[in-house]
Amino acid sequence: MKAIVFTRFGDPEKVLELKTLPDPTPPGPGEVVVRVTRRQLHPGNLMMVRGKFNIPLPADGFLIPGADGVGVVETVGEGVDSASVKPGMRVIFNPSPGAWAERIRTRAELVTPIPDDLPDAIAVQMLPNAVIALMLLREAHRAVPDAGRDIPILLNAAGSSVARFLTIAAHRRGLKVMGTVRSENGANILSRRFPDLPVVSTADPDWLEQLRHAAGSRPLQVIMDPVGGAMIGDLVSLLDDGGTLLLYGAMSSNPITFPFAAVPREIMLKGVSSSRWVQNTSAEQRRDDVAEAIEIGRNSPEKFEVEAEYDLARFANAVEHLERENRNGAILLASD
Repeated sequence: MKAIVFTRFGDPEKVLELKTLPDPTPPGPGEVVVRVTRRQLHPGNLMMVRGKFNIPLPADGFLIPGADGVGVVETVGEGVDSASVKPGMRVIFNPSPGAWAERIRTRAELVTPIPDDLPDAIAVQMLPNAVIALMLLREAHRAVPDAGRDIPILLNAAGSSVARFLTIAAHRRGLKVMGTVRSENGANILSRRFPDLPVVSTADPDWLEQLRHAAGSRPLQVIMDPVGGAMIGDLVSLLDDGGTLLLYGAMSSNPITFPFAAVPREIMLKGVSSSRWVQNTSAEQRRDDVAEAIEIGRNSPEKFEVEAEYDLARFANAVEHLERENRNGAILLASD
């Protein structure tokens, strides 16, 4: 099988390469082998390649990036309930390291069948984007039980895949959200996609005042941010005493800084990671999360645009495209 691998951490364009590897060994008890057809590229994939995560490289081997995707079950191991998962089923999976390969062996409990009317290009955007979005909403309400009921939740980088899920899931719950993006063009595109979403471009000199106005001149209760960096200081200035900043990424290479005025206030910062979904979320809640993700994908396909799709052999083009500033849709890797 073909797979994208790396044997050392560094710039993706320098360390990633396409290799021919043996197919996965037959699945063990409770496992399945999936032929992967689509994967969505995430900034976190490249952070892992750059060595930003605490993941060691094998002493005499390599790592295959990616942890989620969509594909077709080829074989199943002993003990797998054939009523739930069987060969020939289209499934989504997460988290299963090694998704940037043509085949992957994973635990059957981590794959979920998808309906025939949900195209691969939309299904592949379900996980982990929906997982993080729904985890963020739960964390917001643990911290501030009435978050979004009266005062909007602020989504930084509101054009991202996770933020799109957040917006839809919040509206399904009757919650208010507003968003920031980096450019006026991005704000216009997002406003067309979500007409009821207040969107502010941080390129505007008065973007903080625009956000305060959108919130009714009231301090915010919850902000969700995947970027980090110096902007955190500006975002924290919008929070009320007792407010919460939920961090679910670190796309900025700059350190987080805080204004001195924020120090006396009680502000909580908390990280949210999809890797905790399997560890800390009940099986029942995971099933509900996946069911909601599929329902959102079926009911709102127009919200999940694909900007470009590349074959595995063109992974370098896909990586370059992912890192462009003015993206407005998902970047996919395909292997039909």
